This record gives sequence, C-alpha cells and structure tokens, in this order.
Amino acid sequence: MRKLFTLCALFVGCAAAMATDYTDKLTVTLNGGATAPTRQTISVNEQDNGKYTLTLKNFEMDEGGGSVMSVGTINVPDVDATETGNSKILSTSQNITIAPGDADYVPASGIWMGPKLGLVPVDIKAEMKDDHLYALITIQFGSMNIEVVFGDVYQIGNSGFELFHTATASDLLSGSEVTSDEPNCWHSFMSCTGNLAAFVSGTPHTFISDEVRPGSTGEKSVLIKSGLVLGSVVANGTLTTGRLKAGATDATDTNNNSFLDITSTDTDANGDPFYTLLQGKPDSLSVWVKFKQGTPDAEHPYATITAVITDGSYYQEPVDKDYTDIKVADARNKTIESNDGAWQHITLPFDYAPYGDKEAKAILVTISTNADGGKGSGNDELYVDDLELVYNYSATGISINGTPVDGFDKNKTEYEVTVSGDGNGIQPEDFEVTTDGKGAMVSVVRNATDAADGSPVFTITVTSNDLKHSTTYTVTTKAGGTVGISSIKNTGNGKVEGVYNMNGQRVSKTARGNVYITKYADGKTVKTVKK
Repeated sequence: MRKLFTLCALFVGCAAAMATDYTDKLTVTLNGGATAPTRQTISVNEQDNGKYTLTLKNFEMDEGGGSVMSVGTINVPDVDATETGNSKILSTSQNITIAPGDADYVPASGIWMGPKLGLVPVDIKAEMKDDHLYALITIQFGSMNIEVVFGDVYQIGNSGFELFHTATASDLLSGSEVTSDEPNCWHSFMSCTGNLAAFVSGTPHTFISDEVRPGSTGEKSVLIKSGLVLGSVVANGTLTTGRLKAGATDATDTNNNSFLDITSTDTDANGDPFYTLLQGKPDSLSVWVKFKQGTPDAEHPYATITAVITDGSYYQEPVDKDYTDIKVADARNKTIESNDGAWQHITLPFDYAPYGDKEAKAILVTISTNADGGKGSGNDELYVDDLELVYNYSATGISINGTPVDGFDKNKTEYEVTVSGDGNGIQPEDFEVTTDGKGAMVSVVRNATDAADGSPVFTITVTSNDLKHSTTYTVTTKAGGTVGISSIKNTGNGKVEGVYNMNGQRVSKTARGNVYITKYADGKTVKTVKK
C-alpha cells in the first residue's frame, strides 16, 4: 500500500425533512491504495424540491508516516434522484467549497485545510434500495484521487488481497499454536469448522505475497499452497469467501466443502462474517492467477475457481444435493494450467439461464490448488491477485416502436433515424434498448435542445449494475414518410402506451371524426373513430 489514510465520516442531510440513517462499511482508496473498512453512518435527507443533500463531516486523511490531513466538512446539495425499478438512483457532479469541521471536534492536524482549497470537484452516485444504501463518492484534491465506497454489495471485500489478518489454530500432534495470514473477507483451513477441523487446521495454506500481477496498483497478492496432513495425505490449498468444513477422511466426500450460510453469527479473527452478501448481477468474474504444481500430476493438472450466486439460502461446494432452486448464477474454471510461473488473466462468465430470474443476495467464491479433492502434490502454489466482479454497460440493440435501428453497433454512439411524420410524436417510452449487462440500467431522455433542423434528439444512457460505468448513445429522429400501424386488432386491454393518427404519428389530443390507433402495453392495438 503506497498511502493509507483513515476516514472518520458522517453524512447528514441539511434540509427540513427528517433524514434516513444508514450504517454500513465504508472503504476509502487514495490513488488506487485501499484502506481497511470502517463502520460509518450516512444520513440521506430529501429537499423540498425532490433533490437530496449529503454532508461529509469532519473529514480527515491519514497519509502515512504519522501525517494526517484534516480536511473539514463537505456539503453536497441538489443531488438529483431518479426512480429505476424498486431503486432510487442519486447522482451529481459539481464543484463545492469545503467548510471547517464541527466546532466541538478537534482536528488531528490542528487545522482544517479544506477551506483553503477553493473549489473542489466532487462526484456522487448512490442507490437507495429497500433498507440499504450503496454510495460511490469521488473527490479530487490536487493530484490526489479519493474514492469512497459505502455499503458495497456489488464487489467482494478485499478482492485485491492487500489486507490480511492472523488466523490461529492448534496443531493436533504437537498441541502448539499455529498461525496463518488469511486475507480479510476470505478464509482458509485455519478458520475451518467440522469434526475433523483439528486434523487440517494445523497446516498453513495462505500467505502474504509481494508478487503482484502486471499493472497492479497494489503491493500484495495472496499465495495459496497445498500441504500434507497426517504426514502423507494431500490437502488442497483452498481459499473461500465462505467457510471451509472438514467433515470426512475421504477428500472427495461432500462433507469436506466450502459453504455459505448467511444465518451464521460466527466471525473470523478480523471480526468479519463467513459469507459475502451480493446485491448485483455481475456478468463475469475477472482474476489474475499464477499457478505452479510442485510435482506435476498428469492426471490432475489443474487449479480451479468457482463462483456461485444464490438467493441467500445455504449452499456448498462440492454440492451434496441439487441446489438449482436457490442458485441465481454460476461461473467456473476447472482447467487453470501451470504456465511456467507466469501470471494469467482469466475471465469467468456467469451463467444465469438455467436458474430463472431470482434476486441475488449472496455469493460463494472458492479457489483451490486442484480441481479434484486431495489431488496434486503437497507443494503446489497458486498466486491470486485483483479479483473483480465485472458489470457490463453497453447497448446491444435499439428499437423505436418495434423497429430496430439499422446498422447498430455498441461502439457507435450517434445515430440518425428516419421516422414517420415529423418525428415529434416519438417519446422516450417508444424506445426499447437491449444491453449486454444482466443488471444494467437504461434511461432514455429527450434533450431540451433539438437538432439544428428541429428534429428531436434523445440521449440513451446504459449504466452498469454497480453504477461505476456508463455508455451514452444519441439518437436523432428525422422526419420521414408516412408509416401506419403495421398490425391492427379489434381488441385491446390493459395500460395504454400511446395513441397514433393514421400517419403513424403519436398524438396527445384527438379530434372528432378522425381515425386513431390505440396501442396497449400487452401489444394489442385498436382502431377507433373519434365521435
């Protein structure tokens, strides 16, 4: 870690309405270097105009070497809000002036530096869903890029493997205490459970490594090693976001597993639970690995990574029954080869198709030095660095009133489309946008300013499920010939999507004696005469 700093932050609203308080983990990175999470409270307050105000109070940064920068209080008013499904998305980008901290709060450095900085760029993206708040805040202080993540339910904690804690166990044979470095939010045999835990927890399997993947901004990775228990039995080196269980002498028995149980109140030596909650629907898992078998095993040559998203119910790997009804998606690679000690970048796509459309609530990731239980050698090594859940954010197609935009390419962001009439009858709800992101969000807005010839201009934004990335497309609807409704049926019911004249133009008012086509949400259309 190049720079560490400590954040003591409290967000509160400043409008008249009562604020809603959220308490969760808050993690800060400075120029790519992450700190250990702290537990903080964010209060969200709605303004009278429907926008929101956020305030970061008594903001201080530990820059390392005992140096602390006391920044001050950051007020961010007029944060826009939009409804998306059952979520409310908050967003703003603006320059603000930082105020001093509370009068009764003594800054560590003795003086609040924020008021001396002038205008400071701040970007906020947040999601309020049910009783949970997820927020991304980016702040620029000169050359320092500060990123704050609150209530992260879209990534696995410490997936850069920069932070470790000491796990302890007793060696069954010697009775002495044995220690191992386990990455925060991840677990191995030192913290395993099961009636045979004492036989396997005395051998360390995870280690801090200073070997990092090419281009990494971090300084550490995790090294996973296999080992021998009882002198000759191979124990695969295994790391999981859940908890390991040693429950059988046969390495292939499903009583030896990694499992996810969000009802458990047990915590590890760092105070973290033995599970990872997940609210998003990632499209793939990206990870860097470096694998080497100590003694090559031609019949069992592969390391493995699996990731399973569930609806929050209990789940284990390897499975002891059919878990299809509780699975949301899975991603697997059981053929990670030894590559002469070189780093490999691996992408595992998630498969949602077999499991329906359930809500994601938790994820179990398991990484092992061998794809087969008890195989390989007792000195295999697997380095792992910078694991990330990837959320896509590109459109794969745009249609207007059921007609696809010709020549669409996700990398082309500007289009002119000829529509019936003068184009002014087209509304945002007439657009249908497909995306490459399972949980990607789409917004369509008619711009306040038309094109030079008066043609309407629409902005389509595809935002990744985790709010971190977006792609924007611009569509100008040009005047064209007369195009009528292609399919007229004499029945229709449900919500009305739009009313059109015989030129195919959408209208907001109807005149007596004219013929109109009413289009319903269920796809049916009705031809009527205004009386």
